[in-house]
Amino acid sequence: MAHRIIFLSVILSFATSLCVFAQTGAAEVRDYVGLINQSYDPGIVAFLDTARAEFRRRGELSLANTVDRIIAGGFGSGFLYSDADGNLFVITNAHVIAHAHTVSITFERPGGELRRIDNLRIIAVDEEDDLAILAIPAGETLPVSQGLEFLYRAIEEGEQVFSAGFPGLGGTPLWQFASGNVSNAFARFPRSHEDPTLMGPFIQHTAHIDAGNSGGPLLVAQSGVPSGFAVVGINSLTATRRQAANFAIPSATVQPFIYKALNPDPETFRAELDRRLSEFVGGLGVNRAVFPHIAQFLSNANIGENIEFAFEEMFDRAGMSVRRAFMERASEDFIAAMSIPVAWVIEDSVRTGGGALRASLTEVTGSGEEYTVVFTINNVDVSSVWIREYGNWRIRNFGTVAAGDRELIERRQRERQARDRLRIHPHSLHIEAGYAHIFGRAPVALYASLSFWHIGMQVYFAGPDFWTIGGFYEFRWAIPAGNIGFMPYVRMGINYIHDQDYRDFVDESDGFAMGFPLAATGQLGLKITTTAVPGLFIGGSFQYFLSLQDRDFDNRIRAAFTITAGFAF
Repeated sequence: MAHRIIFLSVILSFATSLCVFAQTGAAEVRDYVGLINQSYDPGIVAFLDTARAEFRRRGELSLANTVDRIIAGGFGSGFLYSDADGNLFVITNAHVIAHAHTVSITFERPGGELRRIDNLRIIAVDEEDDLAILAIPAGETLPVSQGLEFLYRAIEEGEQVFSAGFPGLGGTPLWQFASGNVSNAFARFPRSHEDPTLMGPFIQHTAHIDAGNSGGPLLVAQSGVPSGFAVVGINSLTATRRQAANFAIPSATVQPFIYKALNPDPETFRAELDRRLSEFVGGLGVNRAVFPHIAQFLSNANIGENIEFAFEEMFDRAGMSVRRAFMERASEDFIAAMSIPVAWVIEDSVRTGGGALRASLTEVTGSGEEYTVVFTINNVDVSSVWIREYGNWRIRNFGTVAAGDRELIERRQRERQARDRLRIHPHSLHIEAGYAHIFGRAPVALYASLSFWHIGMQVYFAGPDFWTIGGFYEFRWAIPAGNIGFMPYVRMGINYIHDQDYRDFVDESDGFAMGFPLAATGQLGLKITTTAVPGLFIGGSFQYFLSLQDRDFDNRIRAAFTITAGFAF
């Protein structure tokens, strides 16, 4: 106990100086740690702009505001690093700039003065270890002339550490400098409940971090360096349902990444491409949907150029499982979900049936950081272009459906606009009226029907002595053909039939007439519309009646033929 009292007295005697040191150190660290912002590919932004405008047109302002926040981009933290030649770079997490088209960093002084630097160049990204390095544009003036230094010794458990960065407060990034201790110097844990592969090692610590701290440094006090601190890791994760369980990527993992990124070996590019192509082909040969696998290989440029077309294709033709995958991914990361529609369009273009795709690598040509790769998928050759985007090989173009082909996209858009003008969606509301010929009973009768989704009702009226009314269940198909649309349909239902002549006939013959004669009906029809007058259609149908109560009734009315005109909403 005596040595604990002595230790406590030493701490108390230096309390004032320690507080001054921490405050001064935090001010110095502000010059090295910045706020990272990213902007997205122009194609993605254009797609979101269209969605935002539509939400505003509908009066759905909360959704429009959500899109505003998405377009503004996420934010995180990063810190300055200088190489042996004194060149300055920014180190951060890969997930902070995962979908970036451009990146900026902003430094904030204690008085609120801001220094923003735009157009940082992404040199390399390691998605596996969640690391990224960015170059400062030439000629930029920075608060410091050199970056933070790394700690060249092992961190010890119980050692005091500091976190620095820009976590969000109500969605607004706010500088934060906090202290804690190392609670596990070599933490490893499974990726998920489904994937037992161990992640790490990480430095587990109690220095406070929140969303926005990602990419910021984990520091220890270090004498002899300008900032007064050295980097021991990069803050990346925090545990849910745990108190003060935060995780940083150790410098022992970061430094080899930096060296490799700043000293690329072009002779290894082809070997890296071959490995990626092998992973890509291997993931296609499984007996399930492969669009989630394809999505991992798409470049940001490919997604940006094709998202508008792919999104419409997905919602027009894809099944619910694809839409569900998109929505689930969007609930976690809306921008990351943009890869799902593009990947589905690629899979849809090469799939000719169920089961696993039969895929093989046929030809690889090119050099440097761009190659043309030909695959044979289900006995069809498909050409693609692969580029080295941020140090990783990714798909730039694939076949004709994900090639950024403006002519194809514009043609599909014209076709889609024509379909919209045709209003032949199977679930649209239809109102129609016309004339009917009821065989054996009414040569001329009025006819009207109303249908929506799969249900509807219809009326035949030939006067107060003869009329019918009933409901039906409908299957309707949409067949666009340029500026003309065809809508064949099948209806099954029940009709009540009022026929006074039949009642009088039964009474005169001492028979018995049911009070509510019912008939089962089956109806086949076709509607035709054009883009000239959106929604207006003409149609014809044949309907058969089968009495459910009186066999003699079938001798008087069995079928009807209709000619109608109507409007689709």
